[in-house]
Amino acid sequence: MLSPGTTFETKSATVRVLSLLGKGKSGYSYLVECRAQHRVLKLMHDEPCTYYTFGDKTQSEMQAYARLHGLGLPLPALLEYDVQRQYLLKEYLAGPTAADLIAADAVPAAIFAQLFAMAELLRRHQLNIDYFPTNFVVNDSRLYYVDYEMNPYLAQWDLCNWGIYYWINTAGMKRFLETGDHLAINQQAGSGLPIKHGLQERAQELIATFAGRPV
Repeated sequence: MLSPGTTFETKSATVRVLSLLGKGKSGYSYLVECRAQHRVLKLMHDEPCTYYTFGDKTQSEMQAYARLHGLGLPLPALLEYDVQRQYLLKEYLAGPTAADLIAADAVPAAIFAQLFAMAELLRRHQLNIDYFPTNFVVNDSRLYYVDYEMNPYLAQWDLCNWGIYYWINTAGMKRFLETGDHLAINQQAGSGLPIKHGLQERAQELIATFAGRPV
């Protein structure tokens, strides 16, 4: 991990680490200063994940970015990458993560509409993304997918069967953000399967309202 105040040499510039934005299955993302502008530096890690298998992480994310960008999915721009050193330099989009909004019980209907529109677009192209809420940022009332992970479509990992249960677990997400307790949002530690008990009715309401709308 990089500490705030340290520097990192990219191909184009020396960037200064401001803060850790988050850790995902594939890497650590940092808010950095680059030529007087904020950027996101993602450094890949080799930490195992019990429910996901990786190939070359940087190469995979580059390819996913190209495909998702081509489909018109709202994403931060990929500015630079290095396959050998395993990093990406991305546009920084200011705003709360979806997880922050969920924990505050403050997700507007318009954001759910955008989320389901993304899912419908991806389903039509037989793709899934990682619908976990920390992978989304709301910037100027628009929802962006700030990760680049992409997978072939499987219904069990789509929004309606998987991701939406994280988006509606307000109490669990609040506890998870405050304590890091994965059991607040997952059925079992390390399972990658969301708690569904008590949330099915709300999930079905959202699916009935927003799923399958024209993109």
